[in-house]
Amino acid sequence: MTSTVTGRPSVPTAPASTGHKQRDDIQGLRALAVGLVLVYHLRPGWLPGGFVGVDVFFVISGYLIIGTLTGELRRTGRVGLLTFYARRIRRLLPAATVVLLATVAATVLLVPVSRWPEILREVVASALNAQNWVLALFSSDYATATASASPVQHFWSLSVEEQFYLVIPLLLLLSAAIARRSGSRPVAVAFGAITVMTVASLVFSAVYTQINHGQAYFITPTRMWELGIGGLTAMVIRQVRVRFAARLALGWLGLGAVLVSAFTFGTHMAFPGWIALLPTLGTAALLVAGTAERPRVGELSPLLGLPPLRYVGDISYSLYLWHWPVAVFLLEEAGAAKLSKRQVLVAAVSSLVLAALSKHLVEDPLRRPRPRRGGARPRRRAAYAMGACMVVVTTVAATVPWQIAQHRLDALRADIALDADHPGALALDPAHALTVREGVPVVPDPSVAAKDIASVWHDGCGQYDPVAFPMNSDRCAYGRADATKTMVVIGDSHMTQFATALIDIANRAGWRVKFMLHDGCPFSAAAPTKTRDADPSRPEPFAECPAQDKLKIDSMLADKPDLLVTAAMSPESYLNDLRWAWKSPEALTAGYRSYLEKITAAGIPVAVIRDTPRADDNVLNCLQRNPAPHSCDKPRAKAVDAFTDPLATTAATIPGVRVVDLTNWICTADLCPAVVGNVVVYRDNHLTDTYIRTLATPLRQALGI
Repeated sequence: MTSTVTGRPSVPTAPASTGHKQRDDIQGLRALAVGLVLVYHLRPGWLPGGFVGVDVFFVISGYLIIGTLTGELRRTGRVGLLTFYARRIRRLLPAATVVLLATVAATVLLVPVSRWPEILREVVASALNAQNWVLALFSSDYATATASASPVQHFWSLSVEEQFYLVIPLLLLLSAAIARRSGSRPVAVAFGAITVMTVASLVFSAVYTQINHGQAYFITPTRMWELGIGGLTAMVIRQVRVRFAARLALGWLGLGAVLVSAFTFGTHMAFPGWIALLPTLGTAALLVAGTAERPRVGELSPLLGLPPLRYVGDISYSLYLWHWPVAVFLLEEAGAAKLSKRQVLVAAVSSLVLAALSKHLVEDPLRRPRPRRGGARPRRRAAYAMGACMVVVTTVAATVPWQIAQHRLDALRADIALDADHPGALALDPAHALTVREGVPVVPDPSVAAKDIASVWHDGCGQYDPVAFPMNSDRCAYGRADATKTMVVIGDSHMTQFATALIDIANRAGWRVKFMLHDGCPFSAAAPTKTRDADPSRPEPFAECPAQDKLKIDSMLADKPDLLVTAAMSPESYLNDLRWAWKSPEALTAGYRSYLEKITAAGIPVAVIRDTPRADDNVLNCLQRNPAPHSCDKPRAKAVDAFTDPLATTAATIPGVRVVDLTNWICTADLCPAVVGNVVVYRDNHLTDTYIRTLATPLRQALGI
């Protein structure tokens, strides 16, 4: 009734092994899934939910692998762990190793050294099948929200599968042991165990996705149920006969469910969670629909088994592996944030060619080793030896340049100093502009400028908690402890970037400065929400901001500081970098006004620093690639005029609020340079701490301290 199928997972996995009859419709289903992922990554606007292609792969993988293992359990009452893992090593590791080593080479040749540690760390994590946990760790990290895409971040799904397949054979062995003791059928016990695991994982996924969407997208426990559904489907269809009418309906309804998900889902949704049931159950329906030995007219399986789709399915594992690094390195070379139409075509064709070469020159030869004397045991030993060598080679190949780069970057960070040759902002002083000597190395070096941040971030003041540390505590307080005047600083990271200059000002004036900052929390009663097109790796807006702001305001009203200083990133930058937005510009403005008027009504002076000009996203890459830094400058109209500052605009209308505008200390009349006074101005959408230090004098004058 049903075809015997290969025990190979889908992408990320390798083609079917010999000795099993391959279902052509499953190859076509793999082609559909990898096509969804490819379109989503190259042109996400065309297919906003194309990421569900990975969920399709998970279900196929569970169907084939669990189906094969439980078939072995049914026939023999056991599961051959050593043989199972040897097969997976031969099928998965060779192509993955080639892609990872190619990524290491491309990183060293094409990518600025400042990014080597980040990328090569993820190469090592991918080689060790832990990439999904690395991405989960950083998915809710605000500080990494603007980081460039890693060329190996797609290995997260491979990591999920391999972690799952460390668990499932052991679960089947436990089921067999229980069956022997209880006199039950091993497969029946296994079915119950897999059902419990699947339901538990689904419930956990639904709950945890609401708690932490970013992490839930990547971690294994929230995904196990998808592979479990595939496995349960394989076990059930062995016991039932699916009639023509049911196959016909399941096939087309299943395809509809997958396509509806691909066209209507978005990264703003709580995914995976409950909503992932639509594409996963749709895939399960497609798998059931293809079980006929001789499909009849109208059934979907013959269409999925057409030769072109079948071939794409055959190369789907390598296609999945190659397409993302190809796209990322094309973007890197172009210095762009989005692929052009020509680059999309180049990426698609290059990925297909590399996938075909990988399939025929790497996957097939190593998946089907020559027979060895002595039977299966020498073949297993050879597979394990090959796998160990590949993991070690990849790890060493990535770790050596990673550590070399890290040593070089550490040395450059230790060599940041301001002197007469590096006046920074003072070179733009309209009254006494300092002469800038040419041919002097800039500071900080562009390769380390991204890490040139205020010390208060290292002190943990970028996520200040007023519940744990009230305003009168010493936490995040600088300057003289016995000072008679206190400055309170509140706002998001665009306020935090000025911390070093404000500490310098407080020390000079004999003030105490208290930082009650929270990255991503502008001082407004209006809270942002994540947009529908936001990537899962983007952090969620901080839910604690409104309650914490209330505590901060109550503390200020009680203690009456001598000055409140605040600033905020522009709403355009929030949208561009974090995919956060407010209900309306009026709502954000009203939120700012609400807080500012409460403070000024209590007689507390307020200073609002206008948001700093915005550089191009790739400014540091540009500086590392171009010896002439002026080629990285940005027209003032695009860096300043294209961005609104509702906080400063609102503050200008409220008596008792001083607006501080440092734009002319960062930009000339026409340009916002990447380097001013031999000091690198930007580290991303923030200014470097070194440049901020050169702003201390004009900032002190503007604050009137």
